Amino acid sequence: MQSRPPLPPRGPTQEEEYAPPSGPPPGYQQRQQQNTSSSARAPPGFPPVPNEPPPAPSAWNEHFFYSNGRPTPVFEALMKEFWKKLDPRGTGYIKPEVFSGFMDNNHFAPDENVWLRNRHGNLMFSADDVADYELKAAWEAWYFDHKVVVRNPHAKQLPFGGMPMLSQSGFIDIMSVELAAEPDQRLSGLNNALRHYGVWTERGPVPRHVLPSVRAPELQRRLDEAVARSHQAAKEKLDALEVQSQIEARGRQAALDLVSDYRYRYI
Repeated sequence: MQSRPPLPPRGPTQEEEYAPPSGPPPGYQQRQQQNTSSSARAPPGFPPVPNEPPPAPSAWNEHFFYSNGRPTPVFEALMKEFWKKLDPRGTGYIKPEVFSGFMDNNHFAPDENVWLRNRHGNLMFSADDVADYELKAAWEAWYFDHKVVVRNPHAKQLPFGGMPMLSQSGFIDIMSVELAAEPDQRLSGLNNALRHYGVWTERGPVPRHVLPSVRAPELQRRLDEAVARSHQAAKEKLDALEVQSQIEARGRQAALDLVSDYRYRYI
């Protein structure tokens, strides 16, 4: 009998073929780390997470005016803080150009700045004297408290002129009228002035609700009366100047007549 060839060696069974892997497949751990870091980031297109806290809300919670348009103590206290910046030496009065600069920092339009708008000289009077004259007339019509001094003692003086010096009470009165009469137009300028002069900046910007929602009837009457007084004062000044001119003309004619008579007698 012919012998059988030897059997080939038996391969491993199914149980013997499987062996648990000793670790994650190549690249698995790197992919997991990438996925984890990607999930922590905001999706594409979103802005980065802000690092700074949101701005603090405004700390202004008291009304600046009563229902009749008159200022409350908190508004007066705020204006007094501004006054310290405008009158650092404590003289009690400020010049027109100082108040004009304050109006600029409150974003008043150039045509709303009476002194600046009229600062144009002529052959007889300086630009400051003409501007002082117009500002003085406006403050007199409104009864804003001020005193009048001579700006240029050695220069020819403008009739009914002089330099108006605004007092602290007059300053508060002016600003209360401006803000109570036109709150929407004045609010941004007020907040700019707070930043410019560094006044109570820790309170944040002044919100709209602390200002009047409508113009008080009492304030409207005051405005109408001031306009009427302004027109009447302008007419009276023109009449006075005309009378003065007539008197001067008559005086000149009388002097000429007198000279002619003397010449007749002594020639």
